[in-house]
Amino acid sequence: MKENTTHTKEDLKMMQSLPLSIKVRMTEERIRQWYQHWGGQVCVSFSGGKDSTVLMEIARRLYPDIPAVFSNTGLEYPEIQKFVREYKNVDIVTPKVRFFDVVIRDGYPLISKEVSHGIAIARKFKKGNENKHKREELLGTRYISGTNILSVYNKEKWLPLCTELPVLISDYCCDKIKKQPVNQYKRKHGYKLYLATLAEESMLRKQGWLKHGCNAYDSSDPKSQPMSFWTEQDVLEYIVLNGLEIASVYGDIVSVDEAGDYYSPIDLLGGCRGGLKCTGCERTGCIFCGYGFHSEKGETRFQRLARTHPKQYEYCIKGGKWSDNPYYDPTVPKMDGEWKNWNPKKIWTPSEKGLGMGKLFDMVNEIYGKDFYRYE
Repeated sequence: MKENTTHTKEDLKMMQSLPLSIKVRMTEERIRQWYQHWGGQVCVSFSGGKDSTVLMEIARRLYPDIPAVFSNTGLEYPEIQKFVREYKNVDIVTPKVRFFDVVIRDGYPLISKEVSHGIAIARKFKKGNENKHKREELLGTRYISGTNILSVYNKEKWLPLCTELPVLISDYCCDKIKKQPVNQYKRKHGYKLYLATLAEESMLRKQGWLKHGCNAYDSSDPKSQPMSFWTEQDVLEYIVLNGLEIASVYGDIVSVDEAGDYYSPIDLLGGCRGGLKCTGCERTGCIFCGYGFHSEKGETRFQRLARTHPKQYEYCIKGGKWSDNPYYDPTVPKMDGEWKNWNPKKIWTPSEKGLGMGKLFDMVNEIYGKDFYRYE
């Protein structure tokens, strides 16, 4: 029986508030439904992160022989790559292009996928008033018809990055480096994927859940996200209660009270003293990704990278150079009505010495304040 795909924001809040034991049973049911619907032609997309480690444990408890695929982009922490190789029946795929090359051709990933995508496309509209609405829709600056409410994807704050920053920006790196190798693999084998994504992680994922539910049978790209209604705390609690091993880059999972004091997570057995957190990385993903970096509290991911992986940090922050803009067009006017066209002659790019993200962060800080990006 298929999951009901008519969902509301209230449904999601209610499901997120359920006890973990009930969430586990619901996730198990969605895994079974997906498996049975596709006749067992399914596969776990395994990143080596803590969320997908939980998904792998649940899926293989139900179906021990279920295959998994890991996209080795070369951008993961070394500890993640080592952790993945300790698993059996995990196929490893690699991209055809490097992050370095994607950044030079398409741009750096900044702020979020939604913002990077909007900037990349909006910059292409340089002439003609008919493009005004297209740009406004992409950047979310149009008001919803008949109201004074901006689109939920409002990116008005980021307009200076779109028009002023002499840097290519896009969301293409994830598609070309991570998704394409996995998509080629699943098409080759005829698999339908399980992914360990959580709706709370982004507006885009929340909207996807509201439209399709956990099992997106009717999507143009069918996939199962059976943990969508879990929270970060659920994932950490499951790991602790089940003694699940995760990659060492996360450090230990501890319970933290309001004063910021750490306690053993075993307190969960008698009632947790506070929220759970990792003493190492909270999220792993690609080491050099800039998504969400500006909103991090305390020690940021790049400050931590400098402390724990200095070689990767040096490559990320150092280097860079001014290069000719391959998209520069001398015939494009400076302004298109009230819109300032992005058309610099020179842009900041990676160099043979590094990605040059330190200079990039400094330029963004000039716009939004010196502590917007904290990387040193």
